[in-house]
Amino acid sequence: MIRLIATDLDDTVLPEGTFDLHPDYPEVIRELKKKGILFVAASGRHSTSIRRLLKEVQDDVVILAGNGSVCAYQGKTIDVRALDHGFYLEMLLAMRQIDTSLILTDHAECVWTDSVREDLVSWIRDGYRVWLERCEDLSKIAPPVLKTAMHVEKDAAVIAARLREQFPGRANIVAAGAKWVDVVANGADKGSALGRIQEIFGISPEETAAFGDNENDIGMLQRAGYSFAVDNARQQVKDAAREVIGPMKEDAVLKVLKSWL
Repeated sequence: MIRLIATDLDDTVLPEGTFDLHPDYPEVIRELKKKGILFVAASGRHSTSIRRLLKEVQDDVVILAGNGSVCAYQGKTIDVRALDHGFYLEMLLAMRQIDTSLILTDHAECVWTDSVREDLVSWIRDGYRVWLERCEDLSKIAPPVLKTAMHVEKDAAVIAARLREQFPGRANIVAAGAKWVDVVANGADKGSALGRIQEIFGISPEETAAFGDNENDIGMLQRAGYSFAVDNARQQVKDAAREVIGPMKEDAVLKVLKSWL
């Protein structure tokens, strides 16, 4: 019996960087709760974006934000993992050597950027609707830093692999979208965070279903007895999933949830 459903957001249930969520989701989440099923919104997005996206049902949802760097339920933080600050400064320098167009740094209550690209900054504010603040230099941001991310023009998986080679074992470095590279602390991936949520709520992997599309979702899929990749997912995600369903653009996840109701 399924008691927990965890799903990625961008390019799994809605187009990346938008608020174009199917209007049936809030009611489906309410119906799942009535059946005793916990819903986990698992994303690389900052928690302020997820709370706004699911405003109608935010108290019915566990928010797994920043690729597992922070988890919250009913307004209370239930788990948090921060980057070592010295490592963060090293990573920031490495990111700047690759692409300086848009780098983001997550604090608990907001996201910081020193980007001068107004088009990209506006996209983050208006597309993701995150609480974004500007600063002159991200290296001056005080700890704790929960996540740092960069937007790249090339395939994010290639850039993430390059950074993992440069900093072996020092952090969790993943492609969190076609153009996003996310860096969080070791132990802060979606899979580890889902495991802690399962422990807190007394739910086993065999009672868990998970949906995803990108490499940062693989750990989460591996923690679920019922694992699904959307058809637009990367191949390694499809290989890790128990089943491949339809594409995000056809609301495949929503269709599966409705079939369970």
